[in-house]
Amino acid sequence: MTMATTTTPPASTPTRGHGTAAKRARFVHAVAFEWIKIRSIRSTWWTLFAASVITVGAGMPGGGQAHPGDSTTTVLRGIFAGLPLGQVAVCLFGVLAATSEYGTGSIRSTFTAVPQRPRLLAAKALVVFAVSLVTGLLISFATYTVGSLALGAHVAHPALSDGAVLRAVVGGGCYLGVLGVFALVLGLVLRASAGGITTAVSVTLILPIVFSMMGSSGKLLFTWWPTEAGQQIFRVTPSPEDLAPLPGFGYFTALTLVALIGATALVNRRDA
Repeated sequence: MTMATTTTPPASTPTRGHGTAAKRARFVHAVAFEWIKIRSIRSTWWTLFAASVITVGAGMPGGGQAHPGDSTTTVLRGIFAGLPLGQVAVCLFGVLAATSEYGTGSIRSTFTAVPQRPRLLAAKALVVFAVSLVTGLLISFATYTVGSLALGAHVAHPALSDGAVLRAVVGGGCYLGVLGVFALVLGLVLRASAGGITTAVSVTLILPIVFSMMGSSGKLLFTWWPTEAGQQIFRVTPSPEDLAPLPGFGYFTALTLVALIGATALVNRRDA
C-alpha cells in the first residue's frame, strides 16, 4: 500500500492552467486540421477564383458606364454590380466546405479525429470565415480599384477618404466573410451539395427578387431578409425604407451565429 501510494505521480491531475492550455491546443489543432482539408480541396480555389473574376470583372464595365451627373452612390453601385453574382460563388465555397466530406464519407474520419462536435464545427466555421473574409476584402478593394480606374474624367470618383465609401468597400468584404459561414450552415444542415447549393442560390439571389416583385406585400420580407439586410453594409446611401448599414449587417451576423449554433446541435444529435 505504501509503495502504491508513493509511486502515484502527483502530476496525473493537471492544474487548471494546464487544462485550459490543453483545451486551447486541441482547438488550435482542430483549426489546423480544417485549414489543411479546405486548402487541399480544389473546388475551394476554383469557387473563390470564380467569385473574384465575376465581381472584379464586372467592376470595369460598371465604372465605364457611369455618367458625369451620377452621384457617388450610383457610381459605386455600378462598380459593385457583379457582387450579387460573386456572392453565389462564395456560397458555393461555404456549402462545399461542409458537404464535400459527407459526399466522400470522410466525415466519419473527421468525427473520429475530433470527437467533440462543437469544437470541430467552431474550427470549421472559423476557417471558412477567415478564408471568405480575406478573399472578400481582396475582391472588394480590387473591384473598387478597377472600377475607379474605368471612370471617366468628369465622373464623380468615390474616394476612400469618404467614411461612407470606405465603410461600403470594407463592408463588402465583411459581408462575404459572414456569407461563407451562412452557406456553411446550409451545407451542414442539408449534407448534400446539390441541395445546399440550390438553397443558397435561392436564399441569396432568387427569393429577394421574388420579394421585390411582390410590391408592398413583399417589402417587409425584403427588408428583413437576412442577406438583404447584410448587404446594406456596402450601400453608401441606403434607402430610408431599408435597415441602416451597421444594424442590418449586425442583424445578418447575429442570425448566422444563431443558425450555426442550431446546426451544431443538429449535427451533434443526428451524426453522433
